[in-house]
Amino acid sequence: MERMSSGQWPVGQWVSGSVGQWVGRRRSAAGVLCLALALLLALAACGGGEDTTQPPEILYGQDVCDECDMIISEEKYASAYWTAEGEARRFDDVGEMLVFMARSPEATASIWVHDINSATWLPAEEAWFVMNSGLRTPMGTGIAVLADEQSARALAFDQPEAVVLTYSEIVARAEAGELENVAGMGD
Repeated sequence: MERMSSGQWPVGQWVSGSVGQWVGRRRSAAGVLCLALALLLALAACGGGEDTTQPPEILYGQDVCDECDMIISEEKYASAYWTAEGEARRFDDVGEMLVFMARSPEATASIWVHDINSATWLPAEEAWFVMNSGLRTPMGTGIAVLADEQSARALAFDQPEAVVLTYSEIVARAEAGELENVAGMGD
């Protein structure tokens, strides 16, 4: 800053210049903040970054089934999937999930089922399904899920009507309407 010949400082110039610079910086900072906020809101609207490579969380005794609106209470029979948009769908019985998916097809990111022996989550494509397992499932579908074929065949062994299926085979039956009339699933 220069001193004027009279010995005075050019206060008017300094104030207007400083304020102008401060206002300009503040305006650009506000713009960056607004842009960051808009991006954050856009990300939140897109599902908040849910990890669809992991099973959706189910709060047993609180969450309700997307098919029947009953409370999901038995972990070993529960199933779920993520839609391609990152929405979770939860079910109290794997048979209900399969019927729901056949009736309301939508793109999925991942599909999850529980092994009835360990209650461990499994990707549905890797699981084995036993129709007419002789087990009493929450909605009476009698469909049990196991982690391996040997366990599925052992469960089906003494059940005369039991059928061991892969995921693609049981989905084909659901799409053909064969799961609609199992116990508890009639219209």
